[in-house]
Amino acid sequence: MSGNRFFSKEHLEIDLEKYHSELTSPSTPKFEGNLYHWLLSTKWQAFFISVVLVYLASNWVFALAYYFCGPGAVTNARPDSLFDLFFFSVQTMATIGYGQMIPVGFVPNSIVSFEAFFGIVFSALTTGLAFARFTRPTAGVRFSRVALVGIHDGKKVLRFRLGNLRSTNIVEAQLSLWLVLDRINQEKEFYREIVLLPLDRNETPLFSFSWTAFHPLNENSPLLDIINHPDQKKWHLLVTFTGYHESFANQVYARHVYLPSQIHHNANFMDLTRIAHDGSKRISMENFEKIKHYKTSES
Repeated sequence: MSGNRFFSKEHLEIDLEKYHSELTSPSTPKFEGNLYHWLLSTKWQAFFISVVLVYLASNWVFALAYYFCGPGAVTNARPDSLFDLFFFSVQTMATIGYGQMIPVGFVPNSIVSFEAFFGIVFSALTTGLAFARFTRPTAGVRFSRVALVGIHDGKKVLRFRLGNLRSTNIVEAQLSLWLVLDRINQEKEFYREIVLLPLDRNETPLFSFSWTAFHPLNENSPLLDIINHPDQKKWHLLVTFTGYHESFANQVYARHVYLPSQIHHNANFMDLTRIAHDGSKRISMENFEKIKHYKTSES
């Protein structure tokens, strides 16, 4: 039964420490009983290797089937030559039909019929999966590696950046910031509290280059007390992004996680805009990850 990720025997227990450490790493899909989902989500290298391995293995299986039919089952194939039968299987699966090697007898012809059907289905499934992978929309959004606690317009804020990796626009983009806390209630039961943190601007009509988001760290922010106690580690920030991509004509999404160790204090991002020689303003993405630290009266 598909969809039983956390109820199969090998997934009954989840290491929460390992879960937290893997939050910021790229999502690597695992085979959990749903082959279709794995083939859609895995990396292209793994997808092509899987297709090639299935192709080669199936041809060797059919070659063995012809071999066990006995000598003379395939004309012009050298006796006891698995390689000849393997190449005959390749020609049959691809419906090439050179005509030099021909099956003889009911059983070899039955195997050829089944292999021809298998080849058609395999080609159709492989083509469909590759097309589905190519047409699946991706946001193409880059998040800054760290989030910063600093000053903006004289107020203490938490900030992070997003960058559009493509030359096309994302319209009606929306951004959300969530505080995820691991807590223990009075009954000594573990539970996860998720709090939506307000942003200075959580949507933009057009996302073309970059977006710096701010969360005010005032007395109303549940994050302020946590930020002031760096010894507390059982929390993280989750950022979700959605928008309508002009090229794909479809909705795209992205997510990112900031762990406590990825939040820098008393720092601001360097400005992305610069003045060119002709006096025009330009955006330089070279400063996307660059930060500048400053000293405060408390430090």
